[in-house]
Amino acid sequence: MSKDGRVWLSHTGLETLERCPRCFWLQYNKGIRQPEGIVSRLANRFDVILKNYFDSFRITGELPPMVTGKLDGKLQNPFQEKYFVRIDDQYGFFGKLDECLINDNSEYIPVDFKTSSSDPREKDTLSAYQSQINSYIFIIAQNKMKVAGFGYLVYVYPDQSPNLHNGFPMVIHVTKLTGDPEATSKRIANAINVLETKMPNPSSECPFCNWYEKIKLELDDKILDKKTPKVKKEIIQNLELDFG
Repeated sequence: MSKDGRVWLSHTGLETLERCPRCFWLQYNKGIRQPEGIVSRLANRFDVILKNYFDSFRITGELPPMVTGKLDGKLQNPFQEKYFVRIDDQYGFFGKLDECLINDNSEYIPVDFKTSSSDPREKDTLSAYQSQINSYIFIIAQNKMKVAGFGYLVYVYPDQSPNLHNGFPMVIHVTKLTGDPEATSKRIANAINVLETKMPNPSSECPFCNWYEKIKLELDDKILDKKTPKVKKEIIQNLELDFG
């Protein structure tokens, strides 16, 4: 819980709900998060580099050359990264943008950077990425700022080359997604409803909950095995009393 007493939901939190209601409930109501395995931080490093690169062009009023002709508008200046929306006295929703554009109609357009391990030109947009753009448009609009109704995903993909000694060639692929802020509003309402009820059942596909159930069953069997000799002894003693 935050300093203002609210539970602050986020796009990442709502994605946890999509994957497993019980893990989501435990995270926000009990502070128990899914364990984090070995994760590559390379994508995080790319994010930092891209943000610094875009930021270096902010005062020029021009888009960075790597996206010239691929994006509409100018970089927001000054850039506002964090947005907060107070849903009610108990809950809020927040988000952090990678970048934001403003077009000629003074409409705000969220931009998110994606580091891709496979060619983004040959695959469909993940539903989580669509939900992310929905969330960004929602928080901008809720902060009384005019939105264009769409956002951009800027994919960075290292390409093949026989001349890597001259540097890694990077494919820059831009996808324009129409946003649906109402979808985010409904997801938030559903999330609050889940948090306000008793702990839900886990998803049948949740690897964390499946692991827990298997371990719990194994441990319960071990405990039962340890108790069995004592139980047998008590049964024998009772029989001796009855028939002795």
